[in-house]
Amino acid sequence: MSDFGVCYKAGQRILAGETLYRASDGHLQYKYAPAAADIYALFSFMPWEIAKILWYLLSLLILAGVAALSYKVIPTPKKKAVILVGLTILIMSKYIGRELQLGQVNILIIFLLTAAASLFLAKRDLWAGVIWGVSLFLKPYALVFLPYFALKRRWKALAGGAATVLVGFLIPVMNYGFQGNAIVLKEWFSSLSQSTPRLLAVGDNASLFAVVLKVTRGQLTLGAMAALALGAGLIGLALLIMMFRKKTNGAGEREVCELAYLMVLIPLFSPLGWNYNYIYGFLAVMILLNTLRRFSWGLRAVAVANFVLIGGTLREILGKDLFRFYTRNSFIAWSFLLVLALLVLLQLKPWRSSDA
Repeated sequence: MSDFGVCYKAGQRILAGETLYRASDGHLQYKYAPAAADIYALFSFMPWEIAKILWYLLSLLILAGVAALSYKVIPTPKKKAVILVGLTILIMSKYIGRELQLGQVNILIIFLLTAAASLFLAKRDLWAGVIWGVSLFLKPYALVFLPYFALKRRWKALAGGAATVLVGFLIPVMNYGFQGNAIVLKEWFSSLSQSTPRLLAVGDNASLFAVVLKVTRGQLTLGAMAALALGAGLIGLALLIMMFRKKTNGAGEREVCELAYLMVLIPLFSPLGWNYNYIYGFLAVMILLNTLRRFSWGLRAVAVANFVLIGGTLREILGKDLFRFYTRNSFIAWSFLLVLALLVLLQLKPWRSSDA
């Protein structure tokens, strides 16, 4: 619960009107928006041991919500819920376990983004935007959705998100006043710019940035920058193909794959995309499990082998040295790049009644 401990302490500090961003905290420095500290302040009224238990139980409850919402939004026909949800959780259990161990907030963010996706698919764009905006204060990961909403011309979603962000920036005024809030916001941006660069090439970072930097042994050379730009460009181009290529399947069926694709981009495009952050691939994995029959036998075998790598690369199975090699070389990023490729291929064929 070390990560939850950081947020618990931030909740205490904001209630006391103290600064949130302290270099003296070292690796356990608070890095989220000031408004998020006000959320965690609710837990600071209770003893630490009780707060931990409550956060753990809430995380399990929210995980159940993620599973239920993900099953709701995937295209029909669907396999039985117990089979599809069970297999998805089994494949993603390594990341779920680490998330719970650290007391992280990613499960809550995934729940918010999946709820926003459900509203987005139902054309309730304003509320989808509001929920999307709330997620940005827990972590700014979901900014990856911003250009997507703009390209889709879903202006109500953008407006709802922008209004929520504005309100969120003003919430800490209650703790610091207007001038103090401006200082804290400046400290937040400063802490992000100072702490992020030195963590880009560490072993547990599996973002696209980390993959390139590890190949070049931490040197941001011209070739590394070109490779990074090329990789990001190809990933973006694939998304554009999904969005604008003419297809015979319905808009809702296309858009749920696009939204799942965007969620996988969160750990890939975040400068600090830790291995366990690939929990954001939950919806994408469920979609692929549900539609395996749409692929050829060869691609099915590749997809299943990839699922085994995603879920089965445990230290207890690989051993200490091989697990460290797997982690330090960010192989999980390659597995989810394959997940993205399969989502794109999935969009090249229409849905059929026998797919599930």
